[in-house]
Amino acid sequence: MAASDMASVQTNMTCAICTEVFTSPRFLPCHHTFCLECLEQLANRHGNTVPCPTCRAPATVPPGGVRALQVNFYFTDEALEQARSDESHSKCYVHTKEAVEQACSDESHSMCPVHTKERVIFYCDQCDQVICLRCKLTKHEGHVTEDLSETASRCQQIIKQELHHLEESTDYITNNFLQYLKENEKRAREKRNGISKQNASAAQTA
Repeated sequence: MAASDMASVQTNMTCAICTEVFTSPRFLPCHHTFCLECLEQLANRHGNTVPCPTCRAPATVPPGGVRALQVNFYFTDEALEQARSDESHSKCYVHTKEAVEQACSDESHSMCPVHTKERVIFYCDQCDQVICLRCKLTKHEGHVTEDLSETASRCQQIIKQELHHLEESTDYITNNFLQYLKENEKRAREKRNGISKQNASAAQTA
């Protein structure tokens, strides 16, 4: 699946209010989705009519409260949990990846900001910094460090794994959505057939 498609699905699984993966997602009448807790906070501020944070369309809170709004069943608990796991892993490696990329991007970034004549050749896991040999022997003595090239290789492997997990999540959500559409179409067709039979029967007895 294309990277743009995966990014689109990941964005669709994120609440526009709290910018986190959905928790108990609920539809507004305009079909935009938000977390239950986020909508409850919105209702506390605006009362029985809340503006959609995305399109600003007014939405009437049902008698049962925000909890009575339609659940977004497109996103199963399993898919949302997988998305949270992917997001958590991404946050863990993003700072390391950026630090390594910055150190390797050009000549100026490869020099130690503390010991300006020394090149950065290590990554300090404890401090999340790229460091030179003098830093390792002084300020970062006793810290867990590794060779910068090994850190870069490890980050590349993590990125590949995360992309694989994200693609699996995307495929799972897409398949569930298509299955829902097929079942919904089948129910609609059966309902139409039932109405047609009732009309035909009524016409014969008339």
